[in-house]
Amino acid sequence: MAIENLRDENLLRFYDSIREQVEADKRSKHKFAAGHSVKEYAAALHEEITKRRLHHTPIEWDLDR
Repeated sequence: MAIENLRDENLLRFYDSIREQVEADKRSKHKFAAGHSVKEYAAALHEEITKRRLHHTPIEWDLDR
């Protein structure tokens, strides 16, 4: 399913799941959400969230990645 076809709550849920995993990765030696494809997917979700003007908490990526 294309991102633009997602309902608002699902769009936010997917984005929040990535954000929560990034936060978990910061506390762990194992990194699961640091890959380029994850960042691209999060960016696409963020773009759609911004387009819809939905309230969200931005992902704070580690700068060393």
